Amino acid sequence: MSSGLLSIGASGLEAAYTALRTTGNNIANVNTPGYSRQVVQLSTQVETGTGTLYQGTGVSVDAIARVYSDFLAQQTNLAQAMSSQADTTQQMTGQIDNLMANPTAGIGSAIDNFFTQVQGLSNQPGSAATRQALLSSAGTMASQFNDIAGQLQQMTQSTDQQLTLQVKTVNDLVSQIARLNDQISIASASGGLPNALLDERAQAVATLNQSVGVTTIPQSDGALNIFLANGQPLLVGDRPTALTMGADPQNSQNIVVGTPSGAGIAALDPNATGGGAIGALLQFRASTLPDVQNEFGRIAVVLSSQFNALQSAGVDQAGNAGSPFFTTPSISTVTSSQNSDSTSVSMAASFADPTQVQATDYQVQVLGTNNIQVTRLADGTRATLTSLPATFDGMNLSFQGGTPAVGDVFTIQPVRFGAQNIGVALTQTSQIAAASPVTATTGASNAGSLAVQNLALAPLPANPDPALLDKVVLTFTTNPAQYTSVTWSGGVAGPASAPQAYTPGQTISLNGWQLTLGGTPSNGDTVTVQPGAVGTGDNRNALLMAQLQGLAVVGNSSATAHDGSTLAAGVAGMVADVGSIAASAQTEQQSRAAILSNAQSAQNAVSGVNLDEEASRLLQYQQQYQAAARIIQTATTVFNSLLQAAGGA
Repeated sequence: MSSGLLSIGASGLEAAYTALRTTGNNIANVNTPGYSRQVVQLSTQVETGTGTLYQGTGVSVDAIARVYSDFLAQQTNLAQAMSSQADTTQQMTGQIDNLMANPTAGIGSAIDNFFTQVQGLSNQPGSAATRQALLSSAGTMASQFNDIAGQLQQMTQSTDQQLTLQVKTVNDLVSQIARLNDQISIASASGGLPNALLDERAQAVATLNQSVGVTTIPQSDGALNIFLANGQPLLVGDRPTALTMGADPQNSQNIVVGTPSGAGIAALDPNATGGGAIGALLQFRASTLPDVQNEFGRIAVVLSSQFNALQSAGVDQAGNAGSPFFTTPSISTVTSSQNSDSTSVSMAASFADPTQVQATDYQVQVLGTNNIQVTRLADGTRATLTSLPATFDGMNLSFQGGTPAVGDVFTIQPVRFGAQNIGVALTQTSQIAAASPVTATTGASNAGSLAVQNLALAPLPANPDPALLDKVVLTFTTNPAQYTSVTWSGGVAGPASAPQAYTPGQTISLNGWQLTLGGTPSNGDTVTVQPGAVGTGDNRNALLMAQLQGLAVVGNSSATAHDGSTLAAGVAGMVADVGSIAASAQTEQQSRAAILSNAQSAQNAVSGVNLDEEASRLLQYQQQYQAAARIIQTATTVFNSLLQAAGGA
């Protein structure tokens, strides 16, 4: 009788002690990352029966289980991946915003100062000090382009370094999870519940989602398989697959991240990585940063090329045709390493009209005979060319080194490095071509009142007319007032043009110049436009240079953002775009942080340790322990009484 009571008391004592230890462990780990609250699972021991009488035999401790919700954990991991991606995106876009929006170090102020000096040249074309101020401001502006382009390039290198660290972090975590999978499988096979190992693995998976978004699938043996967003496995049981990164085979200047696949990499799509810092870094490197570099580079290319066009149309103080003011950025092309002959056959590209060039990279793919597909990567617009050479989006395109094979791919980067390569080519102030190369004179035997009011070069956007320096003779007749023109080329007079009506004050445009005449001609009067002596006070070309800042020369034939803009508007639009991207990234970061906080709160409400609840349970289990001890004490007293009674008998 007493032995049964002792057994019941002992089982109660053991259950209470186990519950006290479990509660104490919960309290001790209240601040341990990834710890899940544990509870003791109890059941009644098998009853014993005597006839129709069944009596309890005490309590059994079945298990110490962790309170955990797979559904809430998956929701938290997803929120963690998206929040980590938003955090990294906000950090990277904020850096570009700070760089481009700087009111003193930004490129806008440098361009404004340069054109202020150009305006000064148009007012004082013969001043050595004014010319030196213009040359100095051009050097400052070019240096500013170079510096900002260099910082953008450093961001590319920094992004690559961060990707390298994140890939290492992923591989270390996956290896850790693989070891835990092995340990958990062994423990589970023996019927145990390795709560600490399960918590450690869950915490490792949560940390993994900070780097890259993954999905997990539990297995019957307790292991956890892990997959990337593109379905490629990172871990199957205890066999990890290393995440790797390398150069994009189609464009070696780009980086891809994924799992090994044959001799290559099964790359993650930058726009579908499932989140994490790697997703943000890939997006930043593949689109955000190149978009800014292209917009910035296009401004440098357009400014330098159009100013050079004006410079070449004028003459310097020595009477020589203007030599290039700025070094001309060239177009970068990349040959895919997977092409049939990647070492010999390449793509050649040059500027046909920089005002038509778009702020984007291009991909050229040979699909077949007379079928060459050109894709504008910024918007996905495709065009089909039947052959090369050809002109497309302001570029002259051709193959060199041989004939490409079907399937060959080439990448064109017309303006990506434009700001990085711009520089000042002139070394002497006298080389600035502020003067016009042509003069207009009336005939010595003219009898009428014809007078030259103005002769200027045609304004941009336009390249200098090849016939600009050809001699042109205008011959006037009366009744009605008309004129014909004869162009002399190489000392030979061409045919006379058809008669044109003459009105005093009208603009006569020919061969890249614009002539305004006043007065009334007599029959046979002439006006000759030809290269002539240049005076130091001639500012006609400098006036056109000053007008360049206000002309719509930035991508003036396309419908994409900021095309048809002036240089100033192009800079302002680029800065506004970067600011908008940074603001959106900050809003996204705040939104994702709130979602993550809510998901973590929901998970903690189930799995987290509540100190008030645990303190209440301590009292409950303490009382159970004390009561169980009293049962044992009572059983002992009864047993002693029986012994005494038996001895007395």
